[in-house]
Amino acid sequence: MRYALLLALPVVLLGCSDETTGPVDDQELPATVTQTVGPEGGVIELSGATVTFPEGALDAAAEVTITATDDAPPEGFVALSRIYRCEPSGLDFDPKVTMAMEFEADGTTPTMFWSSGADPTFQDVGGTPEGNVMSATVAHFSQGFVGYLHE
Repeated sequence: MRYALLLALPVVLLGCSDETTGPVDDQELPATVTQTVGPEGGVIELSGATVTFPEGALDAAAEVTITATDDAPPEGFVALSRIYRCEPSGLDFDPKVTMAMEFEADGTTPTMFWSSGADPTFQDVGGTPEGNVMSATVAHFSQGFVGYLHE
């Protein structure tokens, strides 16, 4: 019996290691967030993106949802970020909201692409990269990503 316990001890000790595999992110955020934003403005954060609503962007409180999808980019585009879907689609803002998305640089000049509500095509809305985060303003909710046109 004592021999069996001695053989099991290394297995037990290995199982109690305090090392972890992969990074631990104390700030890990969900892939979908729903919250109410009112005329006073606010910020919504989720995995890889932040939406900032300035004061007055909405006339009344609205429940908004932001989702980090695993969707592939449309044909002809290269995505350097996830595609983010913002709902309710078509919700308009005045002044515009700021969408910030993390992206993986690949040596190209990225831009943010945003669909226009009912029109599923993506338009170049520009943006300002700062490190690995691209920020651009958008006037309505739909979906978008950071990337470039494939040539």
